[in-house]
Amino acid sequence: MRLSPASGSTPGRSPRLPRPAVPPRAADARTLYLCSAEPVRVTSTGEALVISGQADGRVHRVPVARLLRIVCNAQAHWSGSALALCLQRGIGVAFLGRGGEPAGQLWPQQRRRLPLAETLDALAGGTERWSEAYANWLRRERLQVLRHWQAQRREAGQPAGGEEWQQALQRWVYRAEVPAVLPAVLHGLAAALVAARLGEYGVEGHYWCVAGEPVALADDLTQLLWARMNLCAGPLAAAVEQPREAATLFEHWAGAQAGVLHAHLASLGAQARRELGL
Repeated sequence: MRLSPASGSTPGRSPRLPRPAVPPRAADARTLYLCSAEPVRVTSTGEALVISGQADGRVHRVPVARLLRIVCNAQAHWSGSALALCLQRGIGVAFLGRGGEPAGQLWPQQRRRLPLAETLDALAGGTERWSEAYANWLRRERLQVLRHWQAQRREAGQPAGGEEWQQALQRWVYRAEVPAVLPAVLHGLAAALVAARLGEYGVEGHYWCVAGEPVALADDLTQLLWARMNLCAGPLAAAVEQPREAATLFEHWAGAQAGVLHAHLASLGAQARRELGL
Protein backbone atom coordinates (compact mmCIF):
# COMPACT_ATOMS: atom_id res chain seq x y z
CA MET A 1 0.00 0.00 0.00
CA ARG A 2 1.46 3.35 -1.02
CA LEU A 3 0.96 6.42 1.16
CA SER A 4 1.14 10.02 0.02
CA PRO A 5 4.57 11.65 0.44
CA ALA A 6 5.47 13.04 3.86
CA SER A 7 5.50 16.74 4.50
CA GLY A 8 8.46 18.44 2.90
CA SER A 9 9.01 15.76 0.26
CA THR A 10 8.71 16.46 -3.42
CA PRO A 11 5.67 14.78 -5.03
CA GLY A 12 6.62 12.29 -7.71
CA ARG A 13 10.21 11.92 -6.51
CA SER A 14 11.18 8.56 -5.06
CA PRO A 15 14.55 6.93 -4.42
CA ARG A 16 15.89 5.25 -7.51
CA LEU A 17 17.01 1.73 -6.80
CA PRO A 18 19.67 0.12 -8.94
CA ARG A 19 18.14 -2.28 -11.40
CA PRO A 20 19.03 -5.85 -10.49
CA ALA A 21 21.16 -7.83 -12.88
CA VAL A 22 18.68 -10.32 -14.28
CA PRO A 23 19.80 -12.88 -16.88
CA PRO A 24 18.05 -12.48 -20.25
CA ARG A 25 14.87 -14.44 -20.82
CA ALA A 26 14.57 -17.05 -23.54
CA ALA A 27 12.60 -16.16 -26.66
CA ASP A 28 10.04 -18.84 -25.78
CA ALA A 29 9.63 -17.73 -22.16
CA ARG A 30 6.08 -18.28 -20.92
CA THR A 31 3.76 -18.25 -17.92
CA LEU A 32 3.96 -21.34 -15.69
CA TYR A 33 0.65 -22.45 -14.18
CA LEU A 34 0.78 -24.68 -11.11
CA CYS A 35 -2.94 -25.11 -10.51
CA SER A 36 -3.21 -28.86 -10.06
CA ALA A 37 -5.92 -30.38 -7.88
CA GLU A 38 -3.21 -32.59 -6.37
CA PRO A 39 -0.33 -31.33 -4.19
CA VAL A 40 2.92 -30.53 -6.00
CA ARG A 41 6.33 -29.69 -4.56
CA VAL A 42 8.43 -26.88 -6.00
CA THR A 43 12.14 -26.87 -5.21
CA SER A 44 15.15 -25.62 -7.13
CA THR A 45 18.53 -26.68 -8.42
CA GLY A 46 20.98 -24.37 -10.12
CA GLU A 47 19.01 -22.14 -12.50
CA ALA A 48 15.87 -24.27 -12.65
CA LEU A 49 12.73 -25.04 -10.69
CA VAL A 50 12.09 -28.70 -9.93
CA ILE A 51 8.42 -29.68 -9.82
CA SER A 52 7.47 -33.06 -8.39
CA GLY A 53 4.31 -34.83 -7.27
CA GLN A 54 2.27 -34.21 -10.44
CA ALA A 55 -0.28 -36.74 -11.69
CA ASP A 56 2.07 -38.20 -14.30
CA GLY A 57 4.56 -39.10 -11.57
CA ARG A 58 7.39 -37.39 -13.38
CA VAL A 59 9.78 -34.78 -12.04
CA HIS A 60 9.85 -31.69 -14.24
CA ARG A 61 12.83 -29.35 -14.43
CA VAL A 62 11.94 -25.88 -15.70
CA PRO A 63 14.79 -23.41 -16.39
CA VAL A 64 13.93 -20.01 -14.92
CA ALA A 65 15.20 -18.35 -18.09
CA ARG A 66 12.11 -19.77 -19.80
CA LEU A 67 9.66 -18.25 -17.31
CA LEU A 68 7.91 -14.88 -17.50
CA ARG A 69 5.78 -15.31 -14.38
CA ILE A 70 4.17 -18.04 -12.28
CA VAL A 71 0.55 -18.58 -11.20
CA CYS A 72 -0.13 -21.20 -8.53
CA ASN A 73 -2.84 -22.35 -6.16
CA ALA A 74 -2.75 -23.57 -2.58
CA GLN A 75 -1.69 -27.05 -3.72
CA ALA A 76 1.78 -25.81 -4.69
CA HIS A 77 4.22 -26.25 -1.80
CA TRP A 78 7.29 -24.07 -2.27
CA SER A 79 10.75 -24.35 -0.82
CA GLY A 80 12.45 -21.16 0.30
CA SER A 81 15.25 -21.68 -2.21
CA ALA A 82 12.78 -21.95 -5.09
CA LEU A 83 11.02 -18.72 -4.12
CA ALA A 84 14.37 -16.97 -3.65
CA LEU A 85 15.51 -18.08 -7.11
CA CYS A 86 12.37 -16.66 -8.69
CA LEU A 87 12.79 -13.33 -6.91
CA GLN A 88 16.49 -13.13 -7.79
CA ARG A 89 15.61 -13.66 -11.46
CA GLY A 90 12.83 -11.08 -11.50
CA ILE A 91 9.98 -13.60 -11.73
CA GLY A 92 6.76 -12.76 -9.91
CA VAL A 93 4.56 -15.41 -8.33
CA ALA A 94 0.77 -14.99 -8.12
CA PHE A 95 -1.18 -17.10 -5.62
CA LEU A 96 -4.81 -18.15 -6.12
CA GLY A 97 -7.21 -19.24 -3.37
CA ARG A 98 -9.07 -22.54 -3.31
CA GLY A 99 -11.89 -21.10 -5.40
CA GLY A 100 -9.56 -19.57 -7.97
CA GLU A 101 -9.81 -16.09 -6.45
CA PRO A 102 -6.65 -13.95 -6.24
CA ALA A 103 -4.92 -14.47 -2.88
CA GLY A 104 -1.74 -12.41 -3.21
CA GLN A 105 1.42 -11.62 -5.16
CA LEU A 106 5.11 -12.09 -4.55
CA TRP A 107 7.42 -9.68 -6.36
CA PRO A 108 11.15 -8.95 -6.44
CA GLN A 109 12.06 -6.04 -4.17
CA GLN A 110 13.77 -4.08 -6.89
CA ARG A 111 11.61 -3.26 -9.87
CA ARG A 112 12.14 -0.80 -12.65
CA ARG A 113 9.99 2.31 -12.54
CA LEU A 114 8.64 3.77 -15.75
CA PRO A 115 7.20 7.31 -16.21
CA LEU A 116 3.67 6.11 -15.45
CA ALA A 117 4.70 5.07 -11.94
CA GLU A 118 6.31 8.45 -11.23
CA THR A 119 3.24 10.28 -12.55
CA LEU A 120 0.80 8.31 -10.39
CA ASP A 121 2.97 8.87 -7.33
CA ALA A 122 2.86 12.62 -7.95
CA LEU A 123 -0.91 12.62 -8.34
CA ALA A 124 -1.60 10.49 -5.28
CA GLY A 125 0.56 12.75 -3.16
CA GLY A 126 -0.31 16.18 -4.38
CA THR A 127 -3.60 16.54 -6.28
CA GLU A 128 -6.86 16.58 -4.35
CA ARG A 129 -8.94 16.27 -7.52
CA TRP A 130 -7.25 13.02 -8.56
CA SER A 131 -9.86 10.78 -6.96
CA GLU A 132 -12.65 12.36 -9.01
CA ALA A 133 -10.55 12.38 -12.17
CA TYR A 134 -9.70 8.71 -11.68
CA ALA A 135 -13.40 7.81 -11.29
CA ASN A 136 -14.18 9.63 -14.55
CA TRP A 137 -11.34 7.81 -16.31
CA LEU A 138 -12.61 4.47 -15.04
CA ARG A 139 -16.12 5.11 -16.36
CA ARG A 140 -14.68 6.01 -19.77
CA GLU A 141 -12.71 2.77 -19.84
CA ARG A 142 -15.84 0.80 -18.92
CA LEU A 143 -17.61 2.51 -21.79
CA GLN A 144 -14.81 1.47 -24.15
CA VAL A 145 -15.30 -2.14 -23.07
CA LEU A 146 -19.02 -1.85 -23.77
CA ARG A 147 -18.41 -0.31 -27.19
CA HIS A 148 -16.13 -3.22 -28.05
CA TRP A 149 -18.93 -5.58 -27.06
CA GLN A 150 -21.37 -3.64 -29.26
CA ALA A 151 -18.95 -3.78 -32.20
CA GLN A 152 -18.61 -7.54 -31.83
CA ARG A 153 -22.39 -7.89 -31.74
CA ARG A 154 -22.68 -5.87 -34.96
CA GLU A 155 -20.05 -8.02 -36.68
CA ALA A 156 -22.03 -11.10 -35.69
CA GLY A 157 -25.21 -9.56 -37.13
CA GLN A 158 -26.80 -9.25 -33.68
CA PRO A 159 -26.42 -5.59 -32.63
CA ALA A 160 -27.67 -4.68 -29.17
CA GLY A 161 -30.95 -2.77 -29.36
CA GLY A 162 -31.57 0.53 -27.66
CA GLU A 163 -33.10 -0.95 -24.51
CA GLU A 164 -30.45 -3.66 -24.19
CA TRP A 165 -27.71 -1.08 -24.69
CA GLN A 166 -29.16 1.21 -22.03
CA GLN A 167 -29.46 -1.66 -19.56
CA ALA A 168 -25.86 -2.70 -20.17
CA LEU A 169 -24.75 0.93 -19.88
CA GLN A 170 -26.41 1.38 -16.51
CA ARG A 171 -25.36 -1.98 -15.16
CA TRP A 172 -21.70 -1.99 -16.19
CA VAL A 173 -20.58 1.61 -16.84
CA TYR A 174 -22.37 3.26 -13.91
CA ARG A 175 -22.82 0.45 -11.38
CA ALA A 176 -19.74 -1.63 -12.28
CA GLU A 177 -21.76 -4.86 -12.27
CA VAL A 178 -20.13 -7.55 -14.39
CA PRO A 179 -22.50 -10.08 -16.03
CA ALA A 180 -20.34 -13.06 -15.06
CA VAL A 181 -20.87 -16.19 -17.17
CA LEU A 182 -17.33 -17.58 -16.94
CA PRO A 183 -15.76 -19.74 -14.21
CA ALA A 184 -14.39 -17.79 -11.24
CA VAL A 185 -10.90 -19.24 -11.74
CA LEU A 186 -10.55 -17.09 -14.86
CA HIS A 187 -11.05 -14.01 -12.70
CA GLY A 188 -8.08 -15.10 -10.60
CA LEU A 189 -5.97 -15.57 -13.73
CA ALA A 190 -6.96 -12.09 -14.93
CA ALA A 191 -5.91 -10.62 -11.57
CA ALA A 192 -2.55 -12.39 -11.84
CA LEU A 193 -2.01 -10.96 -15.33
CA VAL A 194 -2.82 -7.43 -14.12
CA ALA A 195 -0.40 -7.77 -11.22
CA ALA A 196 2.33 -8.92 -13.58
CA ARG A 197 1.83 -5.96 -15.91
CA LEU A 198 1.76 -3.45 -13.06
CA GLY A 199 4.97 -4.99 -11.76
CA GLU A 200 6.59 -4.49 -15.15
CA TYR A 201 5.64 -0.80 -15.00
CA GLY A 202 6.73 -0.43 -11.38
CA VAL A 203 3.19 0.70 -10.57
CA GLU A 204 1.47 -0.05 -7.26
CA GLY A 205 -1.80 -1.95 -7.22
CA HIS A 206 -3.32 0.37 -4.61
CA TYR A 207 -2.88 4.07 -3.85
CA TRP A 208 -4.11 6.46 -1.20
CA CYS A 209 -4.96 9.90 -2.50
CA VAL A 210 -3.88 12.97 -0.53
CA ALA A 211 -7.50 13.43 0.59
CA GLY A 212 -7.45 9.95 2.14
CA GLU A 213 -9.47 8.23 -0.58
CA PRO A 214 -8.29 4.85 -1.94
CA VAL A 215 -7.60 4.05 -5.58
CA ALA A 216 -7.77 0.28 -6.13
CA LEU A 217 -5.99 0.29 -9.49
CA ALA A 218 -5.25 -3.45 -9.68
CA ASP A 219 -8.82 -4.41 -8.78
CA ASP A 220 -10.28 -1.93 -11.27
CA LEU A 221 -8.05 -3.11 -14.12
CA THR A 222 -8.94 -6.71 -13.29
CA GLN A 223 -12.64 -5.83 -13.48
CA LEU A 224 -12.12 -4.22 -16.89
CA LEU A 225 -10.54 -7.42 -18.20
CA TRP A 226 -13.13 -9.59 -16.46
CA ALA A 227 -16.01 -7.62 -18.01
CA ARG A 228 -14.43 -7.82 -21.46
CA MET A 229 -13.99 -11.57 -21.08
CA ASN A 230 -17.60 -12.11 -20.01
CA LEU A 231 -19.27 -9.68 -22.42
CA CYS A 232 -17.25 -11.00 -25.35
CA ALA A 233 -16.84 -14.55 -24.09
CA GLY A 234 -17.38 -16.46 -27.35
CA PRO A 235 -15.76 -19.90 -27.00
CA LEU A 236 -14.66 -19.04 -23.46
CA ALA A 237 -18.28 -19.30 -22.35
CA ALA A 238 -18.07 -23.11 -22.38
CA ALA A 239 -17.77 -24.50 -18.87
CA VAL A 240 -14.20 -24.94 -17.73
CA GLU A 241 -13.90 -27.64 -15.10
CA GLN A 242 -10.19 -28.42 -15.08
CA PRO A 243 -7.60 -25.80 -14.00
CA ARG A 244 -5.36 -26.77 -16.91
CA GLU A 245 -8.18 -26.09 -19.37
CA ALA A 246 -8.83 -22.72 -17.75
CA ALA A 247 -5.15 -21.76 -18.01
CA THR A 248 -4.98 -22.82 -21.66
CA LEU A 249 -8.10 -20.88 -22.58
CA PHE A 250 -6.95 -17.83 -20.68
CA GLU A 251 -3.51 -17.84 -22.32
CA HIS A 252 -5.16 -18.01 -25.74
CA TRP A 253 -7.51 -15.15 -24.89
CA ALA A 254 -4.78 -13.02 -23.30
CA GLY A 255 -2.55 -13.52 -26.33
CA ALA A 256 -5.31 -12.34 -28.65
CA GLN A 257 -5.98 -9.32 -26.39
CA ALA A 258 -2.35 -8.46 -25.66
CA GLY A 259 -2.78 -4.74 -26.26
CA VAL A 260 -5.93 -4.24 -24.17
CA LEU A 261 -4.29 -3.82 -20.77
CA HIS A 262 -1.54 -1.66 -22.24
CA ALA A 263 -4.22 0.58 -23.80
CA HIS A 264 -5.95 1.01 -20.41
CA LEU A 265 -2.66 1.99 -18.78
CA ALA A 266 -1.76 4.34 -21.65
CA SER A 267 -5.14 6.03 -21.25
CA LEU A 268 -4.58 6.35 -17.49
CA GLY A 269 -1.15 7.85 -18.09
CA ALA A 270 -2.62 10.43 -20.47
CA GLN A 271 -5.30 11.35 -17.92
CA ALA A 272 -2.70 11.65 -15.18
CA ARG A 273 -0.49 13.93 -17.26
CA ARG A 274 -3.45 16.19 -18.01
CA GLU A 275 -4.19 16.46 -14.29
CA LEU A 276 -0.60 17.50 -13.68
CA GLY A 277 -0.65 19.94 -16.57
CA LEU A 278 2.11 18.10 -18.45
